[in-house]
Amino acid sequence: MKAIHQYNFYRKKYGLDLPIDVVAIKDFKKFIDKNPIHRLSYFDLTFIVEGNEELDINEYRMLVGRGDIVCSFPGQVWRWQENTKLEGYALVFEEDFLLSFFRDRYFLRNLNYLQVHRSSPLLTTNEEQFEILLQHLKLLRSEILKRAGSNTDVLRALLYLILSLLKDCDLKPLNNVEQTKGLAINRYIESFTALVETNFLTRRDLSFYADKLFITTNYLNKITKEVLGTTAKTYILNKTIGEAKNLLNYSSMSIAEISEKLNIETPSYFVRMFRKSTGMTPREFRNNSESKSGN
Repeated sequence: MKAIHQYNFYRKKYGLDLPIDVVAIKDFKKFIDKNPIHRLSYFDLTFIVEGNEELDINEYRMLVGRGDIVCSFPGQVWRWQENTKLEGYALVFEEDFLLSFFRDRYFLRNLNYLQVHRSSPLLTTNEEQFEILLQHLKLLRSEILKRAGSNTDVLRALLYLILSLLKDCDLKPLNNVEQTKGLAINRYIESFTALVETNFLTRRDLSFYADKLFITTNYLNKITKEVLGTTAKTYILNKTIGEAKNLLNYSSMSIAEISEKLNIETPSYFVRMFRKSTGMTPREFRNNSESKSGN
């Protein structure tokens, strides 16, 4: 059985590390043609400017056209039509791009169009809304080209503005045979992610979360892999690493103090775990972040 190909974010596209981009569909069409069915490891909001085609996101099949915005979160599987004729732009970003500036780690989770239990991954707009969104999207694209590698506060502010404007758009209802089953699974995932947000600092054992959901650890891993594209254990680890990054960025706590705050056995184990996940030590990460903020 052929595995689903996964596309990861190319953070070095503009030289220095930059986990946000606005890409025209025509510019990544070669990747669609190569793997029309694929998984994304990052957030993707695709704005359809021209064309009418069917497009799948996980269990949802939808007919999209001008004014529609397809919203996906990390781990979701896309299925494009071969030789797609759709035109538009994809706003892609990783969560840490926002969290490195806005301290509200629940911001993305509170957006109705990015919630796991949402009724549809498709937003629809009127022409006035869509034109305003496209103007901001094109401005963001222009600023990315100008500011890649320099101060990124303007990029974050524009992303925040676009995400906030999308809250005024309507979720487009879909009728799918698999939707009832999918919504049931999504309710488990929504409960799991909420439990992790509340407990990941003190509980990283899968049995704790599975027991709270009244399911087995095997089933929990199965559905998180299916919906989020990663195991439950890795999801919890990523939350821990994300909080470590926040503490390294925004506090003067020592490595030992952060290790204790995260309830990690020893500072040396924390360093090994952090390096394995990020490719650098906590101290290197902090120094790198400080040098960026000084640009």
